[in-house]
Amino acid sequence: MVSRAALLLRATPMLFSFRNSAYPKTPVQIKRFYTAKSILEPPNVARLAETARISLTPQQVEEFGPKISQVIDCNTEGDNLRDDEPEIFDNRDAIIAAVPIYEDPYIKVPKVLNKE
Repeated sequence: MVSRAALLLRATPMLFSFRNSAYPKTPVQIKRFYTAKSILEPPNVARLAETARISLTPQQVEEFGPKISQVIDCNTEGDNLRDDEPEIFDNRDAIIAAVPIYEDPYIKVPKVLNKE
């Protein structure tokens, strides 16, 4: 989430000329260039909530739209992520014993997606 202060910092800053007086006469705008916005459409929060099987009030739908857009627009291209390292899992029998339906080699789960 972005705080209100961070949102204010994103606005185009104004610099003033203090040459001959104590107060600015004309403000000078500085242009800043930010990373491009996502090419994705704005999120359909109601549809996302339905897919996630959660219920949201209309106020929550309005609130989460901009927040989800910020997550989508987050630029992670330059981040250094650790490399995936495969590990051997030794406790396979405990997992198989804990699931209700197991058909070798698959664990059966209930259907959760509706195909339209």
